[in-house]
Amino acid sequence: MHTQVFKELTEFSEQVAQFQKAISEREPVLHKGICGFDGFIDTFITMKQPSTMAEFGPKVAAAAGIAASYEVEHKGDKFGGNGPLIASALSDIYSNEIDISYIGAMGADEVLPIYEEALGKKIRELHTLAEPAHSDCLEFEDGKVMLSDMRSCGKITWERLIEKVGADKLAETLKASRFIGAVNWGKLPHVGEIWTNLSKQLAELGVPKKHVAFFMDLAEFEQRPTADRDALLKLLPGITEQCHTLLSFNLKEAWQMADSFDGDFHGKKDPDSVAELAIFLKANIDVDRVIIHPNDGAACASDDGCTYVPGPYCQKPLISTGAGDNFGAGCIAACIEGFDNLGILLAGNCASGHYVRSGRSASFKDMSKLLGYWLDGDVPERI
Repeated sequence: MHTQVFKELTEFSEQVAQFQKAISEREPVLHKGICGFDGFIDTFITMKQPSTMAEFGPKVAAAAGIAASYEVEHKGDKFGGNGPLIASALSDIYSNEIDISYIGAMGADEVLPIYEEALGKKIRELHTLAEPAHSDCLEFEDGKVMLSDMRSCGKITWERLIEKVGADKLAETLKASRFIGAVNWGKLPHVGEIWTNLSKQLAELGVPKKHVAFFMDLAEFEQRPTADRDALLKLLPGITEQCHTLLSFNLKEAWQMADSFDGDFHGKKDPDSVAELAIFLKANIDVDRVIIHPNDGAACASDDGCTYVPGPYCQKPLISTGAGDNFGAGCIAACIEGFDNLGILLAGNCASGHYVRSGRSASFKDMSKLLGYWLDGDVPERI
């Protein structure tokens, strides 16, 4: 497999400039698609002292059997879930000129106000399947800890989806779709059946093979039994036969998935190892593209080869929760715009890089501006 590992921007600055020009001059097209299928309400808590996970872990361990108290800053509640966040970010990339139907957990019988306020003006249709789950997000300078109450996640089923959306409405939406953003398999025990049935319906409706980009992010699946992971891997060939599949991991998830194929990559963070890991997973998983996104870069492996690019790394993010979802939204946008592996990675890195610096999702214009800073060698910590 042909492999390109770029470690410095100067090694591929010409390609970056070409990508910048392409997104600046793109012809507007009203893409349609579906995102889903979770929904969370997130309570954000910033740890003050200790401010890093590296410091916090040993302190908690030392306090076992006694007690401990730490200073935090509560930031309030926000709509969340990988699906709502990726849908919102994708809409922002297109400056709301995109036709998204969101299907997920936003209220038992009707969409809760927190979701209406956040998504109502961005998303064409909101279909709720269940109450949202709830997460307390402990944010550190070097990462985050998610404490999640996921009891409602088991209610996200194919039967519930058909009941709430309607078979005819779903068919109408699928027939016009260019993309499906399917995320958070790790917390939705029955979502594999939804993914499979969507791809089957696309075939039954006569949608051409590979026309629909099917983006999947498993999202912290460590708690899922090995048997569930094996079952997922058996579902993917059927989805890939119909759709152009992109399977995205953060680095920890990629290490864990490699374990399924006796690949030991744990602790290997350098660019060459991340690219090697992407190639390894692509060889073992029947998808069109495998994407891995550490904090400081990203790799994408496909039949055309493997590319690794660094990212505009941010030393102290303004916000980290949602960065991966913004990365995924960038990847979806670049894929449906017809970009190659390099373009997909640049879009993902720019989307997440802008988000962690500004606290808001990027548009294509914002991506181009960030690329300009990067090419000039002066990417600010805040935008």
